[in-house]
Amino acid sequence: MNDGSSTWGAAARGAVALYVLGMVGVAALAIHSVPSLRAIPELAVLSYPTLVLVAAANSTVLLGVFVALGAATAPRTGLHSHVFAWASGGSPDWDAYRRSLPLAVGLGAALFVLVTVIDVALAPFTGLESVEPIGDATVLEDLLASVPMRLLYGGITEELLLRWGVMAPIAFVLWWVRNRIGEQTEEPPTAVLWVAIFASAVAFGVGHLPALASTFDLTPALVVRTVLLNTIVGVALGWLFWRRSLETAMVAHAAFHVVLVAVSVVAMLLF
Repeated sequence: MNDGSSTWGAAARGAVALYVLGMVGVAALAIHSVPSLRAIPELAVLSYPTLVLVAAANSTVLLGVFVALGAATAPRTGLHSHVFAWASGGSPDWDAYRRSLPLAVGLGAALFVLVTVIDVALAPFTGLESVEPIGDATVLEDLLASVPMRLLYGGITEELLLRWGVMAPIAFVLWWVRNRIGEQTEEPPTAVLWVAIFASAVAFGVGHLPALASTFDLTPALVVRTVLLNTIVGVALGWLFWRRSLETAMVAHAAFHVVLVAVSVVAMLLF
């Protein structure tokens, strides 16, 4: 009984550490969302702190659920988080994490290039050629204002939600089912992990549709484009989570946004 309680206590400490880390991104998203909420007449009368709480409410609950799911399944499937290991009394390999940083940054930058090329190729079908003027000062201001949200919510919280909280549970469930109906293995086979990577990547793509719908009228081509591009990114980030660590995937996700913002700012200033 004591061993079980100790194990669950350690997992709880790891989950709390990841939750606190993810809440930094939730706060960034909530602060970024306040101007949009103020544009809603029914919410315009609310104070700034209240609007931040309203904006954070849904993500706060979801983060708790998905972090708990990941804490219960990721360690059992061999999926690793250095922060979780540290907080739960394990042995995080920070040297391995540091060695993975060049790969994470390089992959994040390469993903941006790949996604941009595909997006340009799909532009005639999606209708995204006729967007706001690239040199518009308002567009530049909005882009810069989104940087904390992109780096903290995108880079940290989305990885906790989609990789830790979706990919790990899918891998665990598929592995559990396989062990019940087929040959038993001590760890999830490669095929199971690839299915989990792809499924969580598709969920990552679908999860971007509501935000897109707030800006554009969704068409079949636009939906396919958005899900496809984000699935490509999600597969690469899922692979990093599997082969390196959750934190490596976070760095790659953040690097993607750093390159995106840097290239966008240069393009706006030049053109």
